[in-house]
Amino acid sequence: MGRRRHVRTTVALWLGPVAGVTAGALTNLITARWNWWLFGGLIVLTTVIAASGALVAPPPPAPVAGSAPHLAAPVGTRVFTGRARELDRLCAAVPDDSGPLLLAVTRLGGTGKTELAVRAVARLAARCPDGRFWLGLRTYAPAESRMGTAEVLRTLLNALGVAPDPQDVDVSRLSAKWRSVTADRRILLVLDDVANADQVRPVLPTSADSIVLVTSRHLLIGLDPDDTVTLDVFTEAEARQLAAGILRRAGHDDVPTAAAIAAGYRLPLAVRQMADLKAADPHRAITDPPPGGGSGEADVAFSLSLAALGKDARSMLRRVARYPGSLITVAVAATMADLPPDRAQHLLSTLYQHGLLISAGHDGGYRMHDLIRAAATGDPATRDDRRGLTEERLFRYVDAAIASAVETLYRSGSVTGLSSGRPARSAVPPPRHETDLHALTWLDRHHADLLAVARRCVAVGSPQAWRMVYDLEFYQRLRGFYGEIAELHTEALRLAEAAGDRFGQAAMHHNLGLLDMRRTDFPAARAHFDISVARYAEVGSLVGEGEVRHELANIGYWLGDLPSARAHAEAALTLLTKAGDPVGVAFAHRDLGVVDRAQGRHADAADRFDTSIRLFESIGQRRGVAVGRRELALLLLEQGRHTTARRYLEQALAAFQDLGD
Repeated sequence: MGRRRHVRTTVALWLGPVAGVTAGALTNLITARWNWWLFGGLIVLTTVIAASGALVAPPPPAPVAGSAPHLAAPVGTRVFTGRARELDRLCAAVPDDSGPLLLAVTRLGGTGKTELAVRAVARLAARCPDGRFWLGLRTYAPAESRMGTAEVLRTLLNALGVAPDPQDVDVSRLSAKWRSVTADRRILLVLDDVANADQVRPVLPTSADSIVLVTSRHLLIGLDPDDTVTLDVFTEAEARQLAAGILRRAGHDDVPTAAAIAAGYRLPLAVRQMADLKAADPHRAITDPPPGGGSGEADVAFSLSLAALGKDARSMLRRVARYPGSLITVAVAATMADLPPDRAQHLLSTLYQHGLLISAGHDGGYRMHDLIRAAATGDPATRDDRRGLTEERLFRYVDAAIASAVETLYRSGSVTGLSSGRPARSAVPPPRHETDLHALTWLDRHHADLLAVARRCVAVGSPQAWRMVYDLEFYQRLRGFYGEIAELHTEALRLAEAAGDRFGQAAMHHNLGLLDMRRTDFPAARAHFDISVARYAEVGSLVGEGEVRHELANIGYWLGDLPSARAHAEAALTLLTKAGDPVGVAFAHRDLGVVDRAQGRHADAADRFDTSIRLFESIGQRRGVAVGRRELALLLLEQGRHTTARRYLEQALAAFQDLGD
């Protein structure tokens, strides 16, 4: 009954959809949690269905009608000048038919590579109707914030609706699957901020009709793109044109000021920053940069912008510069600065007006250029003596945000076994979600940032680490980020052991055991579960112990030991009933029904499944209802009642599709 629920003060245990170790259609039927009894039944079911002609395997989640799957590109700036030739060149490039059209944009930071890529995407999108995907690898961010190749591939496969497989963890297997599913698709893929060719090669789609655009500060040795555009700093005329456009848009048609900016600054980022600074404060003097230009211009522009800020805005800048993620929302800023959201919004707007933040447009927040982030965190004037407190506030908020989304996926509303010692929640309310699908969409959109914060939480040894890792795991399991689950849980377990935290140890062993079970490594899974049961018993967690007993019952059944399976399932029901956990009780009835069905006790199995469905309906757990109907269908198929079985399967399938599962 592995599932996870959260009601603000609690951490939940296992629930939720998981793809199994079988490929294709069977994996799409494994939902709500891994059920080895169901898995064995499915093997029989496929034979029955082949004979009866019933089709129950759902296709991968389909994109919204009328739209191609996509991962949205950043929002471009309002004023774009000086790169028309480079843009035309990118959009006119022709592939050599040996693979996708591969384009590269290179040069030092601040020359406008990302902005040029945004404009190119708008022009090239019509040639790629089967999907448009933008991924920022964040090469120059701190290590925990960078996007690894396996994470990139799993994110892309998820965007195409490809069901995850626990065996697909390493880059080679994920790359092979990606190449297979893109063989006949025309897609546009942007990899922004790449460090080397090794990050690109595994992600190249197969189709010659696809386009891949890469940005990097370096020439990517060994990549051999079809065309490479190398950006230089602006000429004086180009710099003047950009500065004048920014000033004009701000209501200052000030040609002399634009000329003065262009006389000293040629790096596009520095020109933009100086023009924004003058637009915000027309009386601010323009200081000449040091000889040599390049990043030195950006440093001077940053120093001037910093000097123009008030104390609160400077404090906000240094705090959000420490944010491990990319999208800086008002809630994140308010949490890190310990301010009310409306005050945080005002300060973020001030930073944006001074050219220190970039609007994220439809994402509803801001982003920060790596050069500005580096300057803000490296300048002694912006040193944060309370960094630890700032990060702990962030960790609590992010955990609450994850838990809020995960809670919406279940609609369970029950208190679970990990409430003991739960730290206070964030003072800033987490986002709320109207539907299961909205919560899942939010998690899809923010996973890279959530993962970055979780890695940071683990890296600094925060006592919040295992709880955040625990909450995030449900989504990662649903979407197939198995390598990330193993990475985070292994490190969080080490921290919990060092701190003597029995609760944390129990939770981490529980999840690691489930991961091993999905990989069919039953001895390793049992070893983790045995430790987890002992730790949960030590801290008095009836729910935790009950859920691990359930997983041991799964293993017992899968290995053919029905008496052991029944004993563990009955123990789980007793523990979860005593704990007052309605979702756990519902799953336990379902599990005992599966054992009854396997032993030929069909009437008892039907009663168990009916009880399970009623409980799920009473608490609004749609996924559990769908799972119960699926179990009833399997029972009816064994009894030869194919018409009724098909109706239940169709109802379950519709529910899973509606849930985006």
